[in-house]
Order: sequence, then C-alpha cells, then structure tokens
Amino acid sequence: MKEHKILDHPIVGYFLLLIFANLVSVIVSGIIDSMILGNIIPGYAVTAEIQGRTVISASGVGNAIGAIIAVGIFFLWFRPQFDGMLKKKDILKALLLLLPICAVHWIGSIASCVQFGIAAVPIAFLRAAAPGFGEETAFRGLGVANYMRKDPSEKGILTAFWLSSIVFGLIHIGNALNGAPLGISVLQGLYAIGIGMALGAVYLRTGNILPCMLAHMSLDFLEFCRGDLGSTGGIMINLGIGDWITIVAGIAGAVWGLYLIRPAVRADITALWTNKWSGTAPADAA
Repeated sequence: MKEHKILDHPIVGYFLLLIFANLVSVIVSGIIDSMILGNIIPGYAVTAEIQGRTVISASGVGNAIGAIIAVGIFFLWFRPQFDGMLKKKDILKALLLLLPICAVHWIGSIASCVQFGIAAVPIAFLRAAAPGFGEETAFRGLGVANYMRKDPSEKGILTAFWLSSIVFGLIHIGNALNGAPLGISVLQGLYAIGIGMALGAVYLRTGNILPCMLAHMSLDFLEFCRGDLGSTGGIMINLGIGDWITIVAGIAGAVWGLYLIRPAVRADITALWTNKWSGTAPADAA
C-alpha cells in the first residue's frame, strides 16, 4: 500500500478531495458551459439577482465532464492499487436499490411541475448533469473511496456514511446565500441529508458511483423541469405540495440508507472495499 501523506488522514482527505473535485468541475464548466454552451444554447445560462448583484451562470455538461476528469485523475493517482468506481458491475442492482426512493421523489417533482409549470425540458436535462455527476463525485465518489482505503472497518463505514451525508446537506443550506429563503434552505438541507444517506449507502454497498450519478441526475432533471426552478437555475424560492412529497422521499432515504448499511452487512462492505483497494481486482473503468 502506497503512502499518500495528507490523503492518508481520511477526514482531511475527504475535504481535500471534495475541494479538488469541485475545482476541476468549476474550471472545466467555465470553459464548456460558460464560454461555449452558454453562448450558443438559448436559455442555458441563467441570470439571477444574488445579494443585490446580477449574476450570470451556466452549469451542466461541462461540470459533469470535469467530474469525470476528476474521477480519472483519482484513479490514475492510485493505480494499480484502486480498481475504480465507474464500473459496469452491479449497475442494475444499485439502480434497483435506489428505485423506491427515486420513485417517490419523481412523484413529488411531477406534482411541482403541475403546480409551477414546466420549463424547457432539454435545458433541464443538460443542467441536471452538473449535480448528478459533479455532486456525486465531490461529496461521495472520491472522499468516501479514499476513506475506505484507510479505514474499511465498521467504524470507518459509519463515519464515511455520516460525513458525506451531513456535509452534502449543509452545502444545500448554503442556498440561502444565493437568494433562497432561509427556512426553505434549511428544509432543503435536511432533505438532502436523507437523499445523501440513500445514495451513500448504495455506493458503500456496491463500490460503484455511476448508478448514484444517474439516479441523482434523474432527480434534478425533473426538479429543473419546474417552471420556477428553471428560471432561477435551481434556487428554490417557493414550496408546493410536490416539495413536501420530496421531503418524504428524503425521510424515506434516511431510513433506507440506514437499513442498507445495517450491522448484518457491514462485514460484506468491508470485504468489498478491501478487495477494491487490494490492486488485484480487474480495472474495467476509472
């Protein structure tokens, strides 16, 4: 096993890798989304008033490409020790594990579209790539994998699970700084913790971040289809009946996530991640 100094401290490593993934995504997004797609695709860039300033932003495909680049760099950095997190194996299993939570969330999002109207669907799809790929890479993909490299024990599993879920939720509360009402931002943060628990548990159970990316993207796609969120670039300023349904999905996600990493399966999770970091498994993808 190689030593990687600062990254060998799993908690410090988690936050450093979170910053790294976001930095790569932002740089690539600035080139592809802001400089290219934002100028050639009508409606791709969003203009919003944030703390008295007019801000034009564009994020989507470029952010996702940046996230994949970050995953690739992580894979090459630890090669041949790590067998990768973008795998063909267990994609269907992981998606089925996430399906019950996603289904409830989809119902809530559709109800919100009925209440608030529908934005441009193709633009919503492009924008959803950013949180789907970018947030999964930053908050779960790299940091959790690194944590399991150093501590795949039962304690390590629980720490990585809670750390990634809570940080994911706290970041969403930060939407209040971008113009969202504080109460709505707090609710969104608590909901994000629950959804993050389900996504994190599936990642820990399978070692595959790709299904989590696809599921996450599907959730944000339907949310960005909402007329109100489509015009604000995802900043929630209204709560409707559909939002309370998605909050129920968040609560269900928390319960489901805890069940998926229950004590009876933690030895299997330890064995999976120990094998992933052994350098002996075939590396079919980054």
